[in-house]
Amino acid sequence: MITAPEYLQKPIKVAFGSVPKDGGTFTFYRNIRPALAARGISIYCVTLGKPQARLWEDAYVDDGCVQLAATSLSMKDQARVFTKWCADNDIDCVMAINSEGILSAIPHLPAHIRVLSRCANAFDHGYRITMSGRERLARIIALTPRLRDDLVADYEADPEKVVLIPNGIDAAKFEAAAQKERGTGARLELGFLGRLEHNQKGVMYLPAIVDALHTRGVPFRLRIAGKGVDRARMEEAMAPHLAEGRVEFMGAFTPSEVPQFLGQTDVYVFTSHFEGCPNALLEAMMAGCVPVCGLIPGITDFLVEAGRTGFIETLGDAEGFASAIAALHEDRTKLAALSRTVAAEARERFTDEVAADAYAALLRDMMAEPPPNYPPRSWNAFQPDPNFPGYWRHRIPVGLKALMRKFR
Repeated sequence: MITAPEYLQKPIKVAFGSVPKDGGTFTFYRNIRPALAARGISIYCVTLGKPQARLWEDAYVDDGCVQLAATSLSMKDQARVFTKWCADNDIDCVMAINSEGILSAIPHLPAHIRVLSRCANAFDHGYRITMSGRERLARIIALTPRLRDDLVADYEADPEKVVLIPNGIDAAKFEAAAQKERGTGARLELGFLGRLEHNQKGVMYLPAIVDALHTRGVPFRLRIAGKGVDRARMEEAMAPHLAEGRVEFMGAFTPSEVPQFLGQTDVYVFTSHFEGCPNALLEAMMAGCVPVCGLIPGITDFLVEAGRTGFIETLGDAEGFASAIAALHEDRTKLAALSRTVAAEARERFTDEVAADAYAALLRDMMAEPPPNYPPRSWNAFQPDPNFPGYWRHRIPVGLKALMRKFR
């Protein structure tokens, strides 16, 4: 039997449900993996089942990425393949995240495997899948106070199991950007980086903000990086600004292109309706951009201290956003000081090293405890995770789906 002190030296293997592609879940894996490896913890990105295999992008794959049951639409088969893979590879801990097959496998995992959930977004489905397999959950990670409080108040999470760990960013990638003096040009350089859709990201607030800035006579350029369904609407709403060079659409960036973009940005405009712990905002802060954010209680006001590391305005209040940005234009000394402060603060709170220390300590403590008294469920009693009621849609042939859409 391994005692707790001995266990501190034992390597830990973690299976993390995700897909190598451009997205927040895989970004977390990519950022945290090398820092955890330095602490004796191996984390694997496990892509399970045909629907997830379709999302796999080779450009993002590293040697920790694993693809299982890539042609399977059967949730039971996927869960069985994953459970066997965990046993064959001596996996100690499973983080299912939003993988339907892995979440469905949780009740059937060997008893010694700990299950750790991670809540990354503030919406109902995200909360529900965080609590999937609740009988097996050893810990629940919440990225921000809003997520923690919602899980406890509305989703019956055990407050003793909930741990607050924000996302971490590799500070070294943004060191050159953070060293640049902000506000030295005649015009303010504004930036937005993210998916161009309004439902979550609030991008249709940007036209009103740039209108208000132009009316105030503030010299600026807003560069918009990303792609999404609302790009055409945005371009139409900002046509005069596009024609005059006050707005530019940059398209989607690779991760390696982001630091240079942020290094050329004075003010980062953040308009999301809901988030978990947004990597794009943390990267902007790490790069020394001064954030002007909409208020998401328990999230943006946890990441940004109004007046010291940025500004927080009422979401959708274009005049409020414009006032904060105009004040930075008028006081370039303050802009430069805020830039230095926010970069320093990000290095204190939001690096991958800080996050890795927290995850490593959590995993070591969790693995040193006795495993939960929960015997694996028989495969004869298998049921797909109930928080994915539409799982059967994956089994419908593409041609039949098209026919159904036509008649609907």
